Amino acid sequence: MQIAGTATRAAADVGVRAPLALATLLVSLLALPALAADADLAALTKGVKEIAAPGAPGNISVFGPQAFAVVAGKEGKAAASPVVAATRAGKGRVVAFGHTSYLDADVLAQFDTGKLMDNAIAWAGGAAKPALVVPKSKSLADALTKRGFTVTATPLAQLKPGHVLLLSAHSLVADDIPAITKFLAEGGGFITASTGWGWVQISGGLSLANDFLGNQLLAPLGLVFGGNMTGKTTAKGFAVEPISPLAHAGKALDAARAGTTLAKDDLAQASASLTTAAQSLPASDKSFLPKLNALRSQPGVNTAPTAKSPVKADHLAARVLVSLDGRELESLPPAQLKAHPSAASFPGPVPADAKRETATVTVNPKVPGWHSTGLYAAPGEAVTVRVPASSANAGWRIRIGAHSDRLWHLDSWKRFPDVSRSYAVKSAETQVASAFGGLLFVETPKASDGAEVKVEFAGAVRAPHYVHGKTTLAEWKELRAAPAPWGELETKKIVLSLPSSVLRNLEDPVALMKIWDETLDLVADLAAIPKDRPRAERIVCDEQISAGYMHSGYPIMTWLDMPPRLVSEAHMKKGDWGIGHELGHNHQVGDWTFEGTGEVTCNLFTMYVIDRIGGTKPANGRVGLPVVAEKFAKYTAGGKPDFAKWQADPFLALAMYVQLQHAFGWDSFKQVFGEYRALPAGERPKANERIDQWMARFSKTVNRNLGPFFQAWGLPVTDAALASIAKLPAWPKEAWPGTNGKFD
Repeated sequence: MQIAGTATRAAADVGVRAPLALATLLVSLLALPALAADADLAALTKGVKEIAAPGAPGNISVFGPQAFAVVAGKEGKAAASPVVAATRAGKGRVVAFGHTSYLDADVLAQFDTGKLMDNAIAWAGGAAKPALVVPKSKSLADALTKRGFTVTATPLAQLKPGHVLLLSAHSLVADDIPAITKFLAEGGGFITASTGWGWVQISGGLSLANDFLGNQLLAPLGLVFGGNMTGKTTAKGFAVEPISPLAHAGKALDAARAGTTLAKDDLAQASASLTTAAQSLPASDKSFLPKLNALRSQPGVNTAPTAKSPVKADHLAARVLVSLDGRELESLPPAQLKAHPSAASFPGPVPADAKRETATVTVNPKVPGWHSTGLYAAPGEAVTVRVPASSANAGWRIRIGAHSDRLWHLDSWKRFPDVSRSYAVKSAETQVASAFGGLLFVETPKASDGAEVKVEFAGAVRAPHYVHGKTTLAEWKELRAAPAPWGELETKKIVLSLPSSVLRNLEDPVALMKIWDETLDLVADLAAIPKDRPRAERIVCDEQISAGYMHSGYPIMTWLDMPPRLVSEAHMKKGDWGIGHELGHNHQVGDWTFEGTGEVTCNLFTMYVIDRIGGTKPANGRVGLPVVAEKFAKYTAGGKPDFAKWQADPFLALAMYVQLQHAFGWDSFKQVFGEYRALPAGERPKANERIDQWMARFSKTVNRNLGPFFQAWGLPVTDAALASIAKLPAWPKEAWPGTNGKFD
């Protein structure tokens, strides 16, 4: 069997058949299942135009003959990703939501989410107002009671046909599975929710496919929760609109196996649907997983994505087989892992003659996070890790690989989508391995009291590793020649994970890392936090990252063009805008980052570092006062300023902050940020109070009435907030830097 557009690169470039032929094929393949679900979909979405997107909802794989997508978000550039799905289950019915917060009372009040829940309850229960069972959430039970439903306290074992059970999949225990299965078979209704990617993050290394009870329960019914986030289709949520039939993985496979060459967007949709299924189905699945595994017979499929030979969204068979390989690598014990073919390209090979060593490192349990070891696991080779018995079952993990970004959701894979691995330390001796290899870390999830711990690694390879204040220049001359393909520069404030090819040319890490420490101290200074950090920030350079050119987090991630800049004293002395931006994200506080300024207030840290290290003041920088004047003039040219436009343009919004900085200095920001940090929980601003509080606190700090200034920029401050600063000395327009025609 050959799937057109996927077996080889040439096949992917074959011309698309006439649209009429494609439409005819899809209609013939998909009509009967679609017709069967049409009435159900109409009942569920009646009166629903848009639903909320709480947090970052996850995706749902829909593959069974009676399962269907209800609402979809975005995956990649062209694919729909189900965020709400439903299925008939014998006599019963199930509706699944892609975030646990869909079962939170406050989310029901947003957009048409409550209406969708009403419809879901009525459809699942086969009546307008069926009896509800809500065993784990009093707030949801109270909210549903207010919506006119009757909520009963019925044990799961006593559920009856006509009841509708509302229960998060994260709350399931093993004994619930047979009880709910029986309940559904007899005609019950079940509404559930899961944030699949979030469950993976907190599961301690468990498998969403094989260990998550929600998927164990739902897989026989034709749907499972996936491990990716789902992109919004409206500004703040998801539109209810027609969904491609190929968002159903079963229909996608049927269409592909029919032998036609699908259009590029249809291939992208089919591959998104099938890869989610391949990643998320339990190994015990007997209905759909075997059909996916049958694709292994395809000849010539590229399952080793590299920068020179990426696997793209329209390479359907390759996407599915890479996904199947990923789940297999996740489940194999260390002794059975072999080097993956793509490992030689990235993260890179370890020389065959490189010495495999036994080495001991010291771990301070008072420091949470990743502890660098200066050691590397070769691809496909097991490393034995030994800890004292007192450290076993302490929540520690051994990580292989700093490249923790997962790329499954991207349209093109320039490396294998998941190249890091983490193992729980459950005994005094743990064997670990990765098909891709990687730097070795000890992970301590939280700070704990106790003495330093010795951890032994056997079978590892040395990596270039500089520790600031410990490694001498003479030692570095030798250490930088270590054979591993990746190494690190480490201080107590920052750790850089870099290709060894770059590190081997670094002559003086001492001077370089002094600049980095100064940078981190400046960030702490502006953020009003101690310079002695509970853990170091991390920056990892990668062949490909999960989002953007850089993204914040632990670690901060960026691409392989950055390492030469990160080890350049001359460059870092000027300050790097992108690095400062991401460090800023890691130090933003929601209390003073109101809606629309998420990509704005982080740049305060960038400007502060560039000012103090590089000597370029904000007034003369990227958004200098001449730029401020130009942006303000264009923004207000039409008369009344448009706050929505201000929110949508980060550099327009930043112009306002540049004016405040130039007029009142950095100390005013530090003082205000410090005030926010000192606030007791009860005084922290709610979302709708953040603009008011920011204006009022900054005004009082600088002893000026900034109300007219905020209004000139179109910020929606309230009359009460304006009244609270009305008696402060005025700050007239003539004093506003830039917009007053003065640029110094």
